[in-house]
Amino acid sequence: MKVILPKLKNQLLAMLMLLFIAQAYAQTPRKADVVNMRDGSKLEVHIQEVDDQVVKYRKINDPEGPLFSIKKADIASIRYGNGEEETFEATLEVQNYYSPGKPASAATPRESKPAGKVANGPVKPSVQFAEDVRNSSPDHLRSMYRYYKMRSKTGMVMGIVGTSVGVIVAGIGTGIVVGAMDDNGNFKSYQDELRARKGAYMMLGGFAGAVTFGTVGFVKAGKNGSKASRIRRELIRRGEPLTISFRPSFNPMQRAGSLALALNF
Repeated sequence: MKVILPKLKNQLLAMLMLLFIAQAYAQTPRKADVVNMRDGSKLEVHIQEVDDQVVKYRKINDPEGPLFSIKKADIASIRYGNGEEETFEATLEVQNYYSPGKPASAATPRESKPAGKVANGPVKPSVQFAEDVRNSSPDHLRSMYRYYKMRSKTGMVMGIVGTSVGVIVAGIGTGIVVGAMDDNGNFKSYQDELRARKGAYMMLGGFAGAVTFGTVGFVKAGKNGSKASRIRRELIRRGEPLTISFRPSFNPMQRAGSLALALNF
């Protein structure tokens, strides 16, 4: 039995279009929440939690990264990604009232702080990250370095494995489709047509998986690797080691133990 190809081609084209549409909707990013600070600056972030004292958030360029926090007293208002806006009242420090039973103490002059530079618009994520790196302690920088280094390796593995598996599955599907056709490009029987459809599904799924997981994995590896390199340069500039570890050892001949401190620069 001979079956003509146009029907299968139309089905493959429709499935490919649906796959790209579903992928586009799946990659639609969440709208950023805009935090308006009392000093006039703005932060575009993804807010995770709001409690009585602080607002916890993640950066928009690293939605799975570490949590950061801002005191509510420093926030004027928040415009959430869904359009809602929340305003926070300013908390005023109440001075101690004069008590007749207590001697009046001289007012302690408050140190004047230099006025900071007020941002005219939202702070760029790269600028905010560089500022966080400059203001972090060495221990915090080492913790951040390990975190981003591990995420970079995970993204690289994800990209390599996803691309390899996708290409293999697509190759198997291509072989099934080719094997089900005769020299004229027609299917030998109805069973061969069914086999060719399964092979076509494998082709589409393999190529889509390779593109999706490969792109996501390599992009994550690049971004996190760049952040780890930035932190590494800052630690080297300060003369701080990248990692600090303790290595215990025991000498049974001398019945003595020791603890070595290892610094990796």
